[in-house]
Amino acid sequence: MKSFLADTITTRRKHLVEYLSPIMKRVAIQCSSVWDHKKKINRMLDKKLQPWADLSFCTRLYTITTDAKLHSNIMTSDDAADAKDVRHEFLLSSLLEGKLDRMTLTDVYISPMLHRTCITAIHPITYSGEITGYLVGDFDLRHLPQDEHAIFPGCTWQQLKGDPAIRQQLFKQHFIPGPMDEHVDDVLSLMDELVIERGVFRAAIRFPSSRATLWLLEDPYDEHTHVLQEILDPSICLAYPRRTYPDNAKITTDMVRPILDRFAQLRSADDTIYLRTGTFNIISGLVEVNFSCDGTHLMPAEMFLEKGEEFWFGASTK
Repeated sequence: MKSFLADTITTRRKHLVEYLSPIMKRVAIQCSSVWDHKKKINRMLDKKLQPWADLSFCTRLYTITTDAKLHSNIMTSDDAADAKDVRHEFLLSSLLEGKLDRMTLTDVYISPMLHRTCITAIHPITYSGEITGYLVGDFDLRHLPQDEHAIFPGCTWQQLKGDPAIRQQLFKQHFIPGPMDEHVDDVLSLMDELVIERGVFRAAIRFPSSRATLWLLEDPYDEHTHVLQEILDPSICLAYPRRTYPDNAKITTDMVRPILDRFAQLRSADDTIYLRTGTFNIISGLVEVNFSCDGTHLMPAEMFLEKGEEFWFGASTK
């Protein structure tokens, strides 16, 4: 896992611990006062859960012994199952290999009963000065209060390997020009205008199938796929009204055609390893290229334009 992602998850978990600890502690103290009376614990948990009180977002609440055996009934919300599952018991047992002296969160898991991402909080219950059990709260991740501000740093360079079966057959294949390759200059010229003048912020050119997929600034949740005959017809520009190039674009207008030209170069630079699909997003500033070996590179546009043929193919290019 990338360090920034791991750090973000760690921070979010810390915030959840800080939020849930005092709430779970209050309930745990009440449980400790009636620990030897299961019926009283059940009534107390039921009383806490039914009004939802501070745990209105809890799906299941119950107590267990120090060896992860169920000690009370499982009090549930309306859509939560009332029985534990094997995977959930394993999560609890793993955490309880050593006694927990403070509230702890499990890793996020997919509940086989709810079929949603969940997390479990475990708080120790102290009776007569000893930890005799734990209060367990299962939470549907969607219902937990949390900071919803997304944190995504800028992308650098990622290389992603594809299907091993395709890589094994790599040297049994060679580049054969397709219909789009025969008209590549016209295709790139029209793509250049669509991006710079016609409101397209993301474009994917799929050479093997001779088609292009476009995403528009004013309709970003939809996509528009055109076959070769359509993207070779200059009239296609009439279908996309003229739009001002966005001020927040990370790819400037003078970079668009060089990116497109580089796609064409990578398409025919080597007989064995050649470009299959080239995609770029002027807002994020990212370029993605997928090759015949099913390998994919994702990188900022500036980096993409800086790389020469040796980076992509080594010293042996045709």
